[in-house]
Formats: sequence, C-alpha cells, structure tokens
Amino acid sequence: MERQVVYALLFVCFLSVGWAQNRKTVSSKGGGETTSSEEEMTPTPQQMQHFLWRTLVMKDLRLKGQVQSGEKKMPILVRTKDRLLQFEFQDRPLQIRVRFAPEGSLIQKRSKQSANWEVVTGLEKTKSVAGTDLAYEDLGIDFLRWPDPQPKGEDSVMMLDCWVYEVTPPVESNYAKVRYWISKTYKTMIRADGLNGKGEAIKRFTFNSIIEAEDTVVIGEMKVARMTPGTDVSASRTYVQIETVEKGSGL
Repeated sequence: MERQVVYALLFVCFLSVGWAQNRKTVSSKGGGETTSSEEEMTPTPQQMQHFLWRTLVMKDLRLKGQVQSGEKKMPILVRTKDRLLQFEFQDRPLQIRVRFAPEGSLIQKRSKQSANWEVVTGLEKTKSVAGTDLAYEDLGIDFLRWPDPQPKGEDSVMMLDCWVYEVTPPVESNYAKVRYWISKTYKTMIRADGLNGKGEAIKRFTFNSIIEAEDTVVIGEMKVARMTPGTDVSASRTYVQIETVEKGSGL
C-alpha cells in the first residue's frame, strides 16, 4: 500500500481519523463558503462549533498502529465509520467505543469482543486509559461541544495562523478550561490545551504528521503531553501512531 507521510503541512481534528479532505470554509452566516472579504473574519464560537460537528464524519476504515507511553508500546487497532470510533488494544483486554453525538459523546468499554459494553460516566471519564496520558474524556472531544465557548483572539502555531477559543466544562473534568486552536487555512483543530484553575496548561494535544492513504487523510502521529504547570515543559508524553490504513472497518 502506498503511504505518504507529510509533516507540519496539514492537520486533522483530534482523533477524527478518516475525515473527508474537502471541507467547506466557515461563513459569517454559519454555513456555505466564505467570500474573500470574509476569510479574515473570526467565526463566532457557535459558528465554529456547528462547522466542526458537521465535519465530524469518519470514513469506513481499519487502522493499525500503536500507543507509546514512555518505554511501553501497545499495539492497537482502530475502526472508524460515520460517527463511531473504536479502539481495540491488542496486548491487553481493553476495547473502547466512542459514539459522537451533539449532546455529548457516548464512551463505552469492554474487556473482549464477546463481552457487553459498559458506559464510562462521571468521574471514570477523567481516569487514565491503560496507564497513558490519555483520559477517557479526551477520546470524546466533548469540549468542542461544551456550551458558551469564548473567542480568545488569534495566534500562530507551527507557522499556521489560527483562531483561538476557550471553554469551561459543564461536567466533571480533569480541566478547569480547555483552550483550542483552529487553523484559518484548513479549518481544523491543530492544538488543544487542558488548563488548571490558574489558566496553566496541564495537558497538551498536538499533531506531528498525517498519512495519505486509501483516498483519504488520517492522523499519522498525535502527541499527548502532561505538562508541568506554568511551563512549556512536558512531564510525560504519549504518542498515538498510525502505521497502516485499510478500507472496511467491520463495524
């Protein structure tokens, strides 16, 4: 299978592997394409939320890769279809299913294929996944649908101009707020910081590469870093790496 990895050029939104490449830009009216005079206007938080939700549709794919946390490497199979995302760890009895919905993601887990799915709720959502820097709530990216997001101006990340938004969780969360960066050019999220009560980053999500395969673009590598508060230094890091992409998820 031909595979091309492209660094620091394009990014796809957090864990939404298999998104369609061709996305319409956000208009000042919340739909359709922008005119040249509108392209530099910052979309309202509601417009951006609506746009991100509308594009959160994944192709029918089967992806193989690994989750690396410190010296630990865990092979993983990821299945995607429509608004369903399923993680199957190959070295331990853990499968996680995320079903995206406007009111919030449904996150479930089970120990094996034949077991019943159990809903992950409340405080359990804030717990670590398989001892990594990822929490269950991170997989659901619910912060993109939390109410009353606030615009925080503009910034540049990896030489890309971005709009910046910040939102406060209405439910139990590891974060007092989440700040996220949307590329003006690609209309996708390229970074997100989970903040503590002092506004300091305690977790950071960034994307290091993408893969072009099977007529689509998927995340090649995502880095999740647990930050030392008040600094840009990471205390630990977890990498989600995709190595092969095949059509047909089996979902």
